[in-house]
Amino acid sequence: MTIHPAIRLLIAEIEVFRGKTGMSSTAFGTLSLNDPKFVSDLHKGRTPSLSTMDKVRAFMQANDRAPSEHAGAA
Repeated sequence: MTIHPAIRLLIAEIEVFRGKTGMSSTAFGTLSLNDPKFVSDLHKGRTPSLSTMDKVRAFMQANDRAPSEHAGAA
């Protein structure tokens, strides 16, 4: 199975975000799209629509802070 380069890029962006925030793949999928299997499905070859990719990137942009930064903002 070949994963399209645009999907590989999205996966890489998600993994960087998850590493920064400490978010699990299940939590990421649930919070960004209400789809707990989204990240694992991407790794298995799922091809999201452009609209879905935009939603995921918007979620990451809106939540792009480390956990300690979230705590300090309260």
